[in-house]
Amino acid sequence: MTADLGPDPLAPWVRDIAKAHEAARHADGVQCRGSVALIDEAARLRGVAEVKLGKAVSLEREVETRPDRIAANRAVMEAERRDWQRLGRPEIPLGHLEVELEVQIGVHGRSAHGGDTIKYDAHGVHNTHMDGLAHLGADASWHGPIPAEASRTDEDTMVHWARHGIATRGILLDVAAVRGADWVTAEEPVTAAELEAALTATGVAARPGDAIIVYQGRDRYEAAGNVYPSGAAAVRRPGIGRSGAEWLAARDPGVVLWDFHDARSDPGAALEVHALIYAIGLCLVDNCLLGPAAAALRAAGTSTGLLVAAPAAIHRSTGVLINPLLLY
Repeated sequence: MTADLGPDPLAPWVRDIAKAHEAARHADGVQCRGSVALIDEAARLRGVAEVKLGKAVSLEREVETRPDRIAANRAVMEAERRDWQRLGRPEIPLGHLEVELEVQIGVHGRSAHGGDTIKYDAHGVHNTHMDGLAHLGADASWHGPIPAEASRTDEDTMVHWARHGIATRGILLDVAAVRGADWVTAEEPVTAAELEAALTATGVAARPGDAIIVYQGRDRYEAAGNVYPSGAAAVRRPGIGRSGAEWLAARDPGVVLWDFHDARSDPGAALEVHALIYAIGLCLVDNCLLGPAAAALRAAGTSTGLLVAAPAAIHRSTGVLINPLLLY
């Protein structure tokens, strides 16, 4: 008798994408390294060719470790939590915000030295981070296939990706501009048609291995006092919906960078784009700060640049904090 393992964590359409990817990209006895494997010499040269002004913009949100700012941010989050409780939703989490940073300072005469140790959540909705293949899986496996148990001993996605070199042409899609809005809303998840319209507006044809950078206006949303909820919260939130996820999968990007995450718009509250980590080995960089980059590229009259996203080579890591750079 086969044990009942519960419902399938993947929707049928995700399974279909995974099967198509396996047929096209997997070889017997060879571990698939996912979307990063599409970043080849040609993709890197496309990116280098887009650097015209020699300027760079960081896509990373600051990692907040200042005690007074942490206390203030925590107070805002707790106020939001209380508001949700008044709506009868006490189970809704907001995710982890702070990191644990211990700084050691020594002053000896005229000499001084400093050191620190840090502990952080490699995921969530606050810090900019890269998701590894071992972040989301199914059937006791990560994409590859890699047994989930390998993460206890020798899973090496981040080491491989770091050595491969994630540098490619980046194309910034301004979905907020397509909508003529400051930010996308929870009531209207980003669709395939909107992503296609944003790509058309760039005048660029996406190629396999390119970095797709999706700006949805999160910086403006949060500046207006809104709090973006954790993916563990089964509530609607701004982001990309199912058709948008299917559009991304069809473009074969080397890496996707975004500010808002999955819209959580379906009845099962699935993470539509994050499911592509398992289905096609998608390399995702969550929580990017994209407003300054969108403005800088607009002022330069371009939508493209050289995207460099170099993760730390940490064995068994399911994700790492990262500072993506866009050179243009």
